[in-house]
Formats: sequence, C-alpha cells, structure tokens
Amino acid sequence: MNTYIPNFNTIRFVDLMAKIGETHLRDRGFLRVTVPRIVPASGACENVDTLFEIAVNGDPRWFQGGHKRSYFAQTGQLYLESLLGEGGLPKFYCVGPSARAEASVDNRHLTEFEMIEIEFRGSFEELLSEIEMFIGALVKSIQAIPENERPAYSLPADLKHLENHPEVFPKIKYKDAIAELGLPWGIDISSSQEQQLIANHGNCPILITHFPNPMSEKMQLLFDYKVEKLAIKFFNMIPDPENPDYVLSCDCIVPFGGECVGSAARVHNAKEFKNRLMASPMFKRLKEKDTYAEEGFAWYLGMLEKCPSVPHAGCGFGMSRIFQYLLAESDITKVVVLPSNRARLY
Repeated sequence: MNTYIPNFNTIRFVDLMAKIGETHLRDRGFLRVTVPRIVPASGACENVDTLFEIAVNGDPRWFQGGHKRSYFAQTGQLYLESLLGEGGLPKFYCVGPSARAEASVDNRHLTEFEMIEIEFRGSFEELLSEIEMFIGALVKSIQAIPENERPAYSLPADLKHLENHPEVFPKIKYKDAIAELGLPWGIDISSSQEQQLIANHGNCPILITHFPNPMSEKMQLLFDYKVEKLAIKFFNMIPDPENPDYVLSCDCIVPFGGECVGSAARVHNAKEFKNRLMASPMFKRLKEKDTYAEEGFAWYLGMLEKCPSVPHAGCGFGMSRIFQYLLAESDITKVVVLPSNRARLY
C-alpha cells in the first residue's frame, strides 16, 4: 500500500485558485447555487458508462416511486439551466465534485474531481469569451505571485510555460482539426492528438468548436454501426444554423492537461429538448442500463413546459486539468490534494 503524505504547497495552490475563480465569477455577476449531487439520469454527461449508481441496503431503487435509480452527479448543468427561464435570474454557477467511474488508471483521469460550472443568458460567442476570461484570471493571478513565493504554491519559479498565454485563444473548428490530424469524420480527438494541435498552434490554450451533431444522420449511422471512439457530445446543444451536421459546442484544450472545458449553447425549447434527448446516442445507451431513465428527466421537462426558458449557454471547468496547465504538470494526481482513481480509495 502506498503511504499518503499531504502536500501542503498544493493545498495552498488549490485554495488560491478557488478564491480567484469564484471571485472572478462573482465580479462577472454570477450567483453561486448548491445543486444536488445525488441525482436521477439528468445528472449524467455524454458517457453514461461512467455513472456511479447508488444503492441503499443493496436496493438501487430506494427512492420513492419504486423504480427510480439514482447516481452520483457528473454535472449540475440542467439544475443551473432550470434557473434561467422567464422570471429567473441571468447568471449562475456551482462548484462541486464530478464523479466518473473511469476504468483507466493513468495521468489524466480521476474518479472524482472538482468542476466549476456556469450557465447564463447569452450567446455562443459570449460563452467563448467567458472561458477565455476565467482561465485568463487564473493565469494572471499566478503570474502576479513574486518569484521567491512561487515554490510555496508548487509553482515552477520561471513560469515560462505561461508566457504565450493569450487573452483571445486560437479557435479551430472540429472539421479542420481532424483534417489537420488526419482523422476520419466523427472520431474523437485523443489526448495525444490534443497536444499535437496545441504544439501546432502556439503552445497555448485552444478552443475546438462545432463538434458533430450527435443527432445528425451521419453521426447516427456511425453510432448504429458501433464505430468506436466517436466524438459524442451531450444532446442538449443547439445545431449550427449554417450546418446542422454540427452543433454550437466547444472544448477548450490546454498544454499538459488537454481537454479541460466542455461548453455549448443550449436548447431551450421544451419540444426540441425532448426530441433531442430521445434520439440521442446517450439516451439509447442509458435506456439499456435503466428502463425508466426517461423519468429522470421529467422534472426538467415539466419545468420547461410550465416555465419557458430563454436562449442561454454554459460550460464546465475541469479544475484539475486547468491546474495541470498552470503548474506545468503532466500527471493529474500531482495537482490534487487527495487524488482518487480506481487504484486508490482512501
């Protein structure tokens, strides 16, 4: 058994980043909300195979009703979205753990990590700016630390890896990224390929935009033929008005950490939301695991029907991978105070 030894410099660093990140969001007008962390299927991300199911005394259907399954939340997205409708407020964020049953034990996956998620009334273009500003605020705070004090925060003294950090990130559409990498359409971009793109575009954060629409005929065919390693994104993304084979979505990738932010402009119409949910590869896979999965979204659908929503967008910041970038660290377990993966249960 490996002995755990606390790294107090990392604790100082994580605490500072929490303070800077939340202060930045509050200064931008975002209100903090505590969202549920024991959830029905509506708390899942696109990969439902990584859900942790909850059972009480061996009963996975413990909640009243007799057939609702519950899970540890992967995202608070829909809970934040539910607060933005008519009569609501314009900007919210939440902070909390995202639980993923990741089979891999490697230098970039954890079974539990902190996410800061935002949702706000605004456009896709405004969303990209929010991502740039949030990460930029963290970078500026790090650069402002005097050189002789940086080791106390686990920081390298020179911070040369942050010299190329731009206020506006390079942007590349998915179709152009896969052409550059020599990948077939519909395939996900691996972590090593992300780093190749970063090296090709200035060794700084990059925004990859306009991923394949998971409900397009092209993507559905690939899913039906069980093509592996597809770039399947969350169903609640608005199709690109200029080309419905794509959605208004974006991944931010950074040096060392790779993909650290997933984001999109959201569908806010109740009928369209339900149609996309039912047709999504995510939901088809979820139904194989949970016959009553649709009931897990009933609360949100009911809200949309009774309290119409408005155009909005949002994202989730995977803080550990952002920390990898800030600390120039290739191993995610080195930037977390108590790292959790399949091989380590405290």
